[in-house]
Amino acid sequence: MNRNPYQSPSELADTSAPNRTPFVLAAVGAGLASAYWAALTLLFAFGAATGTTSPLQVVLPCVLIVLYAMRGLQIFKGSVAAAQRIILLHLIGAIAAGAQMSHVPGIFFALNAIKIAINLFGAATAYLAVRSTRR
Repeated sequence: MNRNPYQSPSELADTSAPNRTPFVLAAVGAGLASAYWAALTLLFAFGAATGTTSPLQVVLPCVLIVLYAMRGLQIFKGSVAAAQRIILLHLIGAIAAGAQMSHVPGIFFALNAIKIAINLFGAATAYLAVRSTRR
């Protein structure tokens, strides 16, 4: 081994494990988004069962539940690529919720505000997870 006599021993021994905290937080953000869509899907399914909404409105939330949950599991396992891909998904979700906020009444305004908060948290933590792998 070629040792540099001017380096401290702590610089030579890089035995520290990578920090998993950003990945766990990003997975939590994806899990929250998935849980949000699961709750909203239950409302859509109830509306479809009572005949007030179309049954087709249940399809997109089911797809989003699977996307967020799958990416969250991959991020929890430490996948940088999944963290990069979910940033775009979170940002699109936040932009869509922001666009809907001007057209909806009270309770739906609050639901969209919650959706924006979850998506911004998820995007920020996924970005920090990706950034933590770059040195």
